[in-house]
Amino acid sequence: MKLLVTAFGPFPGMPRNPSGMLVATLARRHGKRLQRLGITLVTAELPVVYAQIEGTLDHLYRAEKPDAVLHVGVAGRRRAMSVETRAVNRLHPLRQDASRHVASSASILPGTAAILPARWPAAALQAAMRGAGARTQLSIDAGDYVCNQTLYLTLARTRLPAGFIHIPRVRGRRRFSKGSTQLPRFEDMLAALLCACLVLSVRARRQA
Repeated sequence: MKLLVTAFGPFPGMPRNPSGMLVATLARRHGKRLQRLGITLVTAELPVVYAQIEGTLDHLYRAEKPDAVLHVGVAGRRRAMSVETRAVNRLHPLRQDASRHVASSASILPGTAAILPARWPAAALQAAMRGAGARTQLSIDAGDYVCNQTLYLTLARTRLPAGFIHIPRVRGRRRFSKGSTQLPRFEDMLAALLCACLVLSVRARRQA
């Protein structure tokens, strides 16, 4: 089976997006291991641009034809990895994207469902990720930025098993700021992300 895992590029306030580093490391270190388990890992970096997300996702799904999708983004104020359980049909009217534009509408897809549930076993996923050593929580709020937009579009436009994980900022090598030692270690988040890939792949196989 084929698993598509996406990350995001930079955006205002986040010149280096840690989701990209995490997903790239996952592919480099564990791509062959997943292949031996019958899982072809495909990764992609999405632009943090409201107007480009839908077209980028449509192209990826047509070109790659994945069996399941995992989106990974950063939520800089959180202190744990967040397993998102739903997407909401909303966008922030004033928050600028990477192109310095705001959303053209307060809704992602006007006239469609207000809320769409993520299609994965969130509680089992949280337990597996915690078992890998990463602080993990369930979340009902994927925000009102491009992350939430991405998850909503995937859930609305496909029937694929799919979900979203928000990660906190990555610990830096420089002297920690107050509270930074509470952040999960990069290696723990990597192990948790690998667990997420395995859990989602099992769900996709059961639904095939």
